[in-house]
Amino acid sequence: MLKIITIDDIVWPCELSSSLKKKLLSIASLKHGITPLGGSPKHPFSSDICYLFKGIALLNTFTPDTSTTIGGVIGPKDWIGISGMNEAYRPVYTTEQIDPIVLMAFPHKLLLKLAEQDTEVFKFLFHIAQTLLKKWTQVATTVIHDKEMRIVYSLLELLVLHPKKDDVITSIKITQQQLSLLSGISRPRVNEVLKKLEIAEEIEIARGGLRIINLPKLAARLNSLNVSMRDPREFISQHL
Repeated sequence: MLKIITIDDIVWPCELSSSLKKKLLSIASLKHGITPLGGSPKHPFSSDICYLFKGIALLNTFTPDTSTTIGGVIGPKDWIGISGMNEAYRPVYTTEQIDPIVLMAFPHKLLLKLAEQDTEVFKFLFHIAQTLLKKWTQVATTVIHDKEMRIVYSLLELLVLHPKKDDVITSIKITQQQLSLLSGISRPRVNEVLKKLEIAEEIEIARGGLRIINLPKLAARLNSLNVSMRDPREFISQHL
């Protein structure tokens, strides 16, 4: 991504004035790779607000009693990092890049300084927080369900982030180990579920990923899941 980024290259989280968009862009910087997201015990979750242009990354953490892994994915047009702005508490995640990341980072200290001059910044932050709350509350809700439900939900969330070519669903690039981290299920159990879905002719397992061959049938497995906070099927409904 070599061209100069303009305000029209970003899908903003809500309606904002052109003047604020320009101010936000003036404090931001373009970065490549997963490092700006933070994501290790030594480097807690980034304090920057980040907007992803390209790529897919897996974020992984634990429930308070460390008994269950909670994982989510982020990709193009996603905003993330609002929780990292709290100096007193920043969540610790592990991060893994599934597809090369290109993002725009908005340093939180500069954002807060800008907010002192322009209160519209708080509207910008509020809408990012609302979207993230829905996404991660849904992830936490899904954890209580069985392994099949959790894996199917993870696959559909990944599908949302994978580009479509001529309305053809491309292969989902993810290893079974990454899917294990994302779903919070052991790798042997992940393999067990994937084999079941393949026998049902809903997916086709390939090296380094898989291909969904019957999306309506696979998506129907979420019918008994409470997806009131976020239903990935809404974002891929044109393919159902």
